[in-house]
Amino acid sequence: MKNRAFYAFFNAELKIAKSQIIAFSFLSLIITVLTGLLSIKALFNSTDFFESIGLVIWLMIGLAATNIAAGIGVMDFNEKTGLLVLSQPVDRKSIFLSRLFAAFLVLILPLTVLYLSGFGMGLLLYKTSMPNIFLSYGLAILYAFSFTAMVSGISSMSREKSTPISFGLTFAFLAVFVFAIFGKFVGIQPWFFLPYGGLIISSVMATPYLMHVNPGNYFFYYIPYLNEALLIILAYLIIFAAIGVFYYSRREL
Repeated sequence: MKNRAFYAFFNAELKIAKSQIIAFSFLSLIITVLTGLLSIKALFNSTDFFESIGLVIWLMIGLAATNIAAGIGVMDFNEKTGLLVLSQPVDRKSIFLSRLFAAFLVLILPLTVLYLSGFGMGLLLYKTSMPNIFLSYGLAILYAFSFTAMVSGISSMSREKSTPISFGLTFAFLAVFVFAIFGKFVGIQPWFFLPYGGLIISSVMATPYLMHVNPGNYFFYYIPYLNEALLIILAYLIIFAAIGVFYYSRREL
């Protein structure tokens, strides 16, 4: 019974998100091509180009995961359909986890498009393959799952869908400013910040690897070590998935 309910909600979530899969996949292709054109205009070398692609992937994960996962925890509590869904003899944990895994799976195709198109642009422009593509791809998948769990966990505690959307987009778009503040003015690593761990997606594609401390024109910023990034990403994944299950299972209509 539990497995049947899990797959039923899982498939329903995938069908709902079908248009988002197509939209984000198409957007991923366009952004990669635009990054390639920018590289030509700015006279990037191959390292600059692949690092830029990594940063695009890092940003796109935050954007896509936020839009896809924002309604997971709150949708049944501010819509009339929740009266029907939550009145069924189905374990709420199965409902939440099925939607979480479906939302994560939705991100796989846009991510794959980003890597394949980035790989193709690298061959076309620089006649070289993307460094550490499989390592970066694996890290990106893990980061996408973690970001999805974070947004869905916030959603499970929220009254409106706008709250997790605002939270996720703030994390995604203000990350660079946070790094600047902590790097320049505080002088510490923002190890408590999920996007900091996600920077590993881009840094492993730079050859040679980026230094742990990178000087900039106006500030310096930190790049996480691989083991450090994995710990941050996994910690967010476990903590927020647990928060999501806990609150979704105990909320009242």
